[in-house]
Parts: sequence; C-alpha cells; structure tokens
Amino acid sequence: MILDYNIFLEVAVIPLDIIIYTYLVLRYTNMTKINIAFRRFAFVVMAADIFDVATAIVTSAHERVPNPVHYFFNITDSLLASLSAFTFVYYIYAYSDMGHESKIKRNIMNFTLLTINYLLLLTNPLTGLVFTYDSAGNYIHEILFVPVAYGFPLLFFVIGSVYMFRHRERYRKTQLRAMIAAILVAAVLFSLQMLFFDNVLITLFMASMGVLVIFVSLETPDYLSLLKTKAELNEAREQAAAALAKEKLSKQVMLALSKAVDAKDHYTNGHSERVAKYAREISRRMGKSEKEQEEIYELGLLHDIGKIGVSEAIINKVGALTDDEFNQIKEHTVIGCDILKTIDEMPWLWEGARWHHERFDGKGYPDGLSGVSIPERARIICLADCYDAMTSKRSYSKPRRQEEARAEIERCSGTQFDPDIAKHLLDMIDEDANYELREPEEENADEIK
Repeated sequence: MILDYNIFLEVAVIPLDIIIYTYLVLRYTNMTKINIAFRRFAFVVMAADIFDVATAIVTSAHERVPNPVHYFFNITDSLLASLSAFTFVYYIYAYSDMGHESKIKRNIMNFTLLTINYLLLLTNPLTGLVFTYDSAGNYIHEILFVPVAYGFPLLFFVIGSVYMFRHRERYRKTQLRAMIAAILVAAVLFSLQMLFFDNVLITLFMASMGVLVIFVSLETPDYLSLLKTKAELNEAREQAAAALAKEKLSKQVMLALSKAVDAKDHYTNGHSERVAKYAREISRRMGKSEKEQEEIYELGLLHDIGKIGVSEAIINKVGALTDDEFNQIKEHTVIGCDILKTIDEMPWLWEGARWHHERFDGKGYPDGLSGVSIPERARIICLADCYDAMTSKRSYSKPRRQEEARAEIERCSGTQFDPDIAKHLLDMIDEDANYELREPEEENADEIK
C-alpha cells in the first residue's frame, strides 16, 4: 500500500519519545509539580506521535477502511494534537508560579478553549464542519478544518510561548535561547505544513523535538540540581541527627561524670546538677540564648570535675583542713581545667572548672582574677556553687535557712559575687516561696542521721 503521507520524520522520533518517557518514569522519583507536568507533556506527545502515524496509515487505506474507523482515528489524532499543545502550556505554567486569582483566570480561559476544540471535533461526524469522507474513503477538509486541526494547537503553543517569554527571568540565558530557537523552528515548520506540505507529518515531529530540547536544556539540569539538593538535605539531616545524638550522649556522659565526682563527697550528692540548674536559670534571666543557657548548664555539671584528682580522705574530712590539705583542695580547679581542655569540640568547657572559685574582688583562686576579667560564665557558676553550698549539708556545716542564704548573697554582692549577676539569684530566692532551691532533705538523710 502506498501511503498518502510522508511519515518518515515522525516514525524516526517515536523511539526517542519512548526512551525519554521511560527514563522519566524510571528516574523521576521526586515528583515535583514541574516533573509531573513534564512527564504528562512527554507522554501525550509520545501517544500523539504514535497515533498520528497510525492515522496516516489508516487514512491512506481509503475505502478499504470503513468511514467510522476513519472518523475515530482522525478525531482522536486531532484531540491528541491539541492535548499535546495544551500540556505544553501547563508545563510552562508549572515552571513559573502565579497567584491564585491568575491561576483561576488562566484555567477558565484554557479549558474553555480546549472544550470548544473538543466539542467541534467530537460532533464532527454529525456536523461535517471539520472534515468528511466521500464514498471512496478520501479525506476531505471542510470549512473549519484549519481553525480546528491547526488553529487550536497553534493557539495553545502561542499561549505557552508568550507566557514563557513574559517570565523569562525564570530561565537561564542558555535555556531561554534554546527554547526560543526551538519555538521559532517549530512555528516555521508548522506553518509550512499547514500552508504547503499537508501530506508531510511534521507537527508531532516538532513536538517530540520540543520535548527533547526541554529535557536537555531545562529538565536535566533542574532534575540533577534537585537530586543534588536532596542529597545535600539528606546529608545535612543525617549530620543533624548524629549531632543531636552526640549532644544527648555528651549530656549523659557529663551528668554521669558529675555524679561520679559528687559521689566522692558524702555530703555533695546532686550538687553539680543543682549548680548547673541554678546557673542555667540565672543565665536565662540575664537574657542569654538557649544555646548559651545549655552551655552554662554543661559548665555547671563539670565545674568540680577536678575533684577526681583530690584525695577522698581530704574531701570527706570532718573538721578544719590544714593549709596543705586546703592547697590540695584548691588544686581541683587546675586539675579540672587540664581535664576539660582536652575536649576540642567544647573549648569553653574548662572555664567553669578553673575559675568558679575566683572572687569579684580578686581574692579568689587559682589566678586571683577580679571583676569582669573573670569570664562571665565562671562568675555565674561561682554564685550558683556558693548558693548550693550554703543550702546543702556539708561536713563542716548544716544547710542554712532561706533568709540566711539570701542575706549572705546580698552581703557578698560586690565582693565575692558580681552584683549584676547576684541580683538575678536574689530574685529567684524571693520568688521561691516554698524554699525549693536547695538540696532535697532525703538526699542526705543517711548523713544527717
């Protein structure tokens, strides 16, 4: 059978259509709005291309094929051609977001045009306004053939192209040049087919080339960028999860270490944790960030870590210490500093250990720092440490009453303690109507007995 149409170009690109669409199905696992629109466009073009070739073969059979079959193939072919241009428009829309109102207006316009196009095609067997067949099965163009078969697809094509040009800032220069070149070539070839070469199947060939141009110039770079971004997000998420787990583990280790240190002193059960809590609340009232509050809490947990290097007999000695014993006790600040300085990821952690016994008036140890030369966090830890010492049972003293502890803090404000920090602790004490800011009585019940 000799065909009435030259189908070579469209037959040649059918494998390309199938390859691109198969690739999209297999690789486009991240279904963004743009990816969905492009997959839909590629599928419709592939289906339209195959059906256009099939229609050319059926139409060339003339009277050997019943007219109802002719109508079915040619109507479906035109429907798919219009749908190809229609999905191209919505792919361009997907590439650029618009406001809700504009979306409603454009949808009404586009779907109205598509509906009119489809109604004219579907009613054609009854009206004969688009095309008809004579008794010999010859394909005859009627009065509305050019507007319906060519006009509507061309109109959608123009709508998409104009919209893309209006939103050209969305595209890179290389992408825009490739798209404009493809649009101009398609427009020229489409016009040539419509006016001079009606028997050469060019329309869907150019649609397939359009899919290829979009795939190479727009979709492939954007999809690779999407995959790269997803990989980076996954990596960042994994790193964040690991950091969170590490932070949680670090807190647990710090708490365990603080309890191990407190366990050396029969009278300081829970001391480091209470100091950490008091220090965190003071820093919160000072307007510190959550990160800074957590850091001061960690300083509080480990401020006495150096006691690991001090004899347990000296720590638990009942009665006054000798000068030599007191000097050994004072060494816990330096020992703690040396231990914590080995933690590279928390270079600030040793501040509380070394300087929590410094005094605002410069009479503390180990370095005799004074005023603001003492790091602020160490000044906070010093205050919280002394307050807990006053409100807990020690080998050398009983817990003080709340009013006594408050009076001592107020008396030492400006000498032992930074007055600007001490006022926040005084506020905490004034708000503590039930005297909860102290060592729970049951923690040292055995010693008290």
